[in-house]
Amino acid sequence: MKTVMREKQWAEKYPDLGTEPVPTEPYVSDEHYELERERIFRRCWINVGRVDEIPNPGDYFVRDIAICKTSVLIIRGSDGVVRGFHNVCSHRGNTLVLDGRGTCPGSVYCHFHNWVYSDTGELIRVPDEENFFDFDKRDHGLTPVNTDFWEGFVFVHLGSEPAETLREFLGGVADQLDGCPFHEMPLMQTYLVDERANWKVGLDAQNELYHLPFQHRRILGDSFLMNDKGHCRFQDVNLYNYHTVWSCEYDPTHKLTPLEGTLFAAQNGAPATRIPQMIGEFDFFVLFPNFVILLFNVGNSTSYVSYNFWPLAIDRTIWEIRMHFREPANTRERLQQEYFKCLIRDTLQEDTVAHENVHAGLASRAKSHVILQDDEAPIRYFHKVLEDHVGFYSNA
Repeated sequence: MKTVMREKQWAEKYPDLGTEPVPTEPYVSDEHYELERERIFRRCWINVGRVDEIPNPGDYFVRDIAICKTSVLIIRGSDGVVRGFHNVCSHRGNTLVLDGRGTCPGSVYCHFHNWVYSDTGELIRVPDEENFFDFDKRDHGLTPVNTDFWEGFVFVHLGSEPAETLREFLGGVADQLDGCPFHEMPLMQTYLVDERANWKVGLDAQNELYHLPFQHRRILGDSFLMNDKGHCRFQDVNLYNYHTVWSCEYDPTHKLTPLEGTLFAAQNGAPATRIPQMIGEFDFFVLFPNFVILLFNVGNSTSYVSYNFWPLAIDRTIWEIRMHFREPANTRERLQQEYFKCLIRDTLQEDTVAHENVHAGLASRAKSHVILQDDEAPIRYFHKVLEDHVGFYSNA
């Protein structure tokens, strides 16, 4: 499907979304941030990683979810089952596992008093156990966290009883991406960017193409399809439950640099490896609240980048960027991947500067609203879903 270069087509497709400006107070309000903590991050399914990070029994990783003041331990037990637990010792509340990831030989122990837990969460050893009162180890295992999986992604829910299953929460995104071969695209590179900006500022900035011809004109040039005025347009926009996806196309007339010409020259007629789950050549899925899957074509195959925007404070965010590529078939494909990794890195460095500058402007409260155009419709929908959860204005 080729992009229809029309104006205001997404307002026509989704008339109930409206066209009004979006208030800026949710970016800078301490009250709003506290509501996000309780009504979003403690009540929604949150992506914390992938099962292929812990392939073997005893493998684990720790995810600190700062906005919820919570540390979660994801561990593959000796029985092969992946489970999630609060990373807290049952004795005196010490942080149990201090390393970000690793392997334990069947058990984990607390560094404070050496309480030992199995890799399936049971308390199995307590020093000086006979000196405790009415004590039964079976009652004091690790506290489980609701944990579920979709296409190899690990999600947790910090509520005691989730209002909906992970599948129900993902809705149309899961329907669209079921069967996508994420497992064939292993992690190549991770970047952790500590930004002086609200988490929604970074997410909004990534969730549109409007800025590409301006902010990234030196790096990306005319890589993406534009209209005759030099503006990018979405190929399609879909609203899925709480989530969105937009798609776009590359410009077939884009002139390659000499390096690009060498790396991406015709590869002896080899057929391109594409996946049927993709809508366009560049698909940007936002899974509410803070997770992004970006599928795109590189050379003759498909790769993906994932983002997590982790709030640390109202004005501080860890932007986690993970780049995934298929195993290269030859040296040329490996060099293509390295080229794209550097291209993405340099592009996102420009974005980081913009995120912090935008937050500084919003924090001044010089403007009460931001104005969104038609091809920023996914941002508008994100803020609608945000307000539906938080109820900041409906409860005012």
